Amino acid sequence: MRLRNAYLKTRSFFWRPISARQRHRDTPITRDFDGQRGTPALSGGVLDPERLVGAESRKTYAVKIASGFFDRYLSGKAILDIGYRGGLDGVVPIVPQAIGVDLDYRGYDGKKLPFPDESQDAVYSSHCLEHIKDYRSAIREWFRVVKTGGYLVLIVPHQHLFERKRDLPSRNNPDHKRFYTPASLLREVEEALPEPNSHRIRHLMDNDMGFDYSVTPLQAGVGCFEIEVVLQKIEKPLWDLDDGTSRHYYAEEFLTHSVRRSNFFLEMDFSLPAASAIYGPYVPLAAGNYEVKYFFEAIDIGDQELVAEITFDVAQDVGRRRVASENLLGGQGNRVMRDGTVSLRFSNDTPESLFEFRVFTSGRPFQGTLRFYGVWLERLWR
Repeated sequence: MRLRNAYLKTRSFFWRPISARQRHRDTPITRDFDGQRGTPALSGGVLDPERLVGAESRKTYAVKIASGFFDRYLSGKAILDIGYRGGLDGVVPIVPQAIGVDLDYRGYDGKKLPFPDESQDAVYSSHCLEHIKDYRSAIREWFRVVKTGGYLVLIVPHQHLFERKRDLPSRNNPDHKRFYTPASLLREVEEALPEPNSHRIRHLMDNDMGFDYSVTPLQAGVGCFEIEVVLQKIEKPLWDLDDGTSRHYYAEEFLTHSVRRSNFFLEMDFSLPAASAIYGPYVPLAAGNYEVKYFFEAIDIGDQELVAEITFDVAQDVGRRRVASENLLGGQGNRVMRDGTVSLRFSNDTPESLFEFRVFTSGRPFQGTLRFYGVWLERLWR
């Protein structure tokens, strides 16, 4: 009864034109970027409150029209509705311009979407994620195709409302791989999208509209029983989180066998009879994956090929263990030296270790001087 009353309450708002952003010359057939025909879209320039969307989405479709939910999050021209049928026949995607993607969609293998990076204004998925074992890959893949500024809309059944059960298996749907609360859903999002400042949460809600709390867990639930979350992909800022290690390490923080002539750079003139080396700064790093970029200048190298190797490496435990390296020699070495940067990636699984970044050579690789300015160390989140 409460669900019916909510429906009737918003009846006067149902038949309103879609927004200007949403109006895009809908055609009876939606198409993807290759011109492939998608799911028939029953569009007449308005959102129909009785549109035959998925069973759970249908319960609050009219309310979401009235509240402006679709205007805010699903008004772009490029929308995907993942798993939209829910095992039912005659179901259409969530909005008229959306492409419905199920396992039989051409080019889709259930894992990788056949759409380019950042090609979609929004991706919508209702009561689908709980059926996917590898939720991290699924969320990452859906987020991959969302444009910067676009939205990923995830709706899942609520453990306390739909399942009403403490542990798996689900009594209502044995294919459910996990139970969800708002906290567990957000935890999965953070596991799948760990890079800081890749997204913001714009909407989070327990949808219990019309839910009958008098019905016991052993009886079929009445009303809505789901969690809604909307993520917006944002442009990554130039800065990263300060973890105490991801930063510039300048030349003055390094040691050298050569004479130190400046605090702004170190020079190797290859005049020493033994190996020439720059090394340091012996920093502890948190467990994780990293990239270090060396900055240098090869003075007077011209077109000279390197006749002796110059090695850039990352060493752990005061040089006892090398974890990444690149050796430069010959014409290729000349090209890298003239470019002035070398990047190395490495992993750390022992946070108590100290790391150093080294440049060294034996002999004289070219007639000139190697000027070293320092390194940039960055922790990688993917």
